[in-house]
Amino acid sequence: MCMPDHDELLRKTYNLALHNNKMLRSMRRAAFWGTVFKVILWAFLLGVPVYLYFTIFQPMLANFLDAYTQIQQTGAQLQGVADALPLDKLQGLLKSIPGVDLPGPPQ
Repeated sequence: MCMPDHDELLRKTYNLALHNNKMLRSMRRAAFWGTVFKVILWAFLLGVPVYLYFTIFQPMLANFLDAYTQIQQTGAQLQGVADALPLDKLQGLLKSIPGVDLPGPPQ
C-alpha cells in the first residue's frame, strides 16, 4: 500500500475544510435571507387586509350601518304614525273621494 505523504494529506484536508466553510457560510446566509423573506411575506399577508379594512372597508361599513339605523328609525316612526291613524275613518275619507275604489270591507 502506498500512503500519500503527510504534506499532501494536510493540504487536501485544509482545502476540504475551506470548501466546507464556504458551503456552511452560504447555507447560513441562505437561511438568514429565507427567514427575512418569510417575515416580510407574512407581514405583507397579514398587513394588507388590516390596512384595507381601516382605509376602505371600515368607512363603508360605518356608512351602511348609519343607513341601516336611519331605516330602522324611519320604520319606527312610520309604525307610530300608522298606530295613531284610525283606519276606518281613513277608508271612509278615501271612499268619499270621487274615483277612488277600495276593495274589501273596512277593517
